[in-house]
Amino acid sequence: MYKGEYLPRIVLPEAKLFRDIIDTIGNIADEVSLILTTDGLSIKALDVDQTSLIDVLIPREMFLEYELEETANIGVSINNLKKVLKHLKKGENLSIEPEGDYVKFTIAAGGVVSRMFKFRNLDVPVPELPDLNLNFTATAKILAQSVKKVVEDIEAIGGSTQINVTPDAVIFRSVGAGKLEVKFSQGSLALVSLEVQEPAESVYDTTKLVNILGIARVSDVVTIQLASKMPLKADFSVGPGRITYLLAPFETG
Repeated sequence: MYKGEYLPRIVLPEAKLFRDIIDTIGNIADEVSLILTTDGLSIKALDVDQTSLIDVLIPREMFLEYELEETANIGVSINNLKKVLKHLKKGENLSIEPEGDYVKFTIAAGGVVSRMFKFRNLDVPVPELPDLNLNFTATAKILAQSVKKVVEDIEAIGGSTQINVTPDAVIFRSVGAGKLEVKFSQGSLALVSLEVQEPAESVYDTTKLVNILGIARVSDVVTIQLASKMPLKADFSVGPGRITYLLAPFETG
């Protein structure tokens, strides 16, 4: 599989970051392919009904070590990754090393190994992400924790989530039995910036929004882009890395 004695090896500091990303991806897919390239580690996942997808890039500068001579794909189940990342302590690093038909995950701190796992390197196809070429008419940067709380409140009372963007505000409304409306107006602390070429309004699956917003634990601001009755694009910055999420509008019938 690899030339000569060469084996790829990467070491990510503070493995808790990776755990939070994997927890979020686990809401979409059961298995993933970790793609190692010269740019860094990327993960792409498409959910079963193909209404949402996630695209993650952890660039190589975020790693303590990044030994790679050629692109490598590592297939692994989310459940196995969660076993590796369980009970993490502050300062523990994660190393990933493909070894033939297996892949080795090691948790260590200060050069001292605390746990080591080996799983079969699965043949997990990388999803073909569609080239949507979307024309968004509104872009807003909002504190991720503020959006997360609003969407969780909508989930608690039941119903879908309508997002309405005007030149003055971003408004979240529940659509269903319960009624809730939260407005992030220009000038509010939670609304970092707002650009509107044309007002936009779409309805989305609340549970799927809650699932992706778990990433708010490691990203302060979410950039949302949308247009009326079009998919929602949410971008999260994780240091120099990024997580992009696309969600199709909810079919109201």
